[in-house]
Amino acid sequence: MKKIQVKQEFDVPLQKLLDARQERYKHLDKFPELKNVHIEEETRDGDTLKQVRHIAISESLPQVVATLLPSGADTLVETSTFLETTHVHTFRVVPGGDLDHLFVIEGESKYYELDGNRAARDYDIKVTSKAFLVSGLVEGAIADVYAKQLEKDKKSILNFIEVLEKESGGES
Repeated sequence: MKKIQVKQEFDVPLQKLLDARQERYKHLDKFPELKNVHIEEETRDGDTLKQVRHIAISESLPQVVATLLPSGADTLVETSTFLETTHVHTFRVVPGGDLDHLFVIEGESKYYELDGNRAARDYDIKVTSKAFLVSGLVEGAIADVYAKQLEKDKKSILNFIEVLEKESGGES
């Protein structure tokens, strides 16, 4: 098992971060970096948002991992729950086609206020693999890819906030 922890800080209030986190998926035309993400299912029950997203990963996989994946497994399936009252997002990501023996990504992210004008999110993630003889290699490669994707995700959120501010005339 490979564990990673990531802390990301944002120079925006918590509510703006939370809004951008969710709303950018409704404006994919402005964010080509999200073109590989498709929301398959979304349900809301009170303060709980549940989603199933498909994430195409063929372009970002290391070659060593890509050769292990059967045809069609280049799409990840993420099931997640976001509790709006606590701002906690739990998620599980597996390769499509019931191939969770190759790897499973499980984690939790917490969104919180640093001060009135700054917010952050912390990720605790574990990657596990049962791939025969190469599980450690797979876990390390997937963890590296996922950490890089979180940096891209942060940039996407910041970009979306910038677009929103321009559209609203710079008002917060």
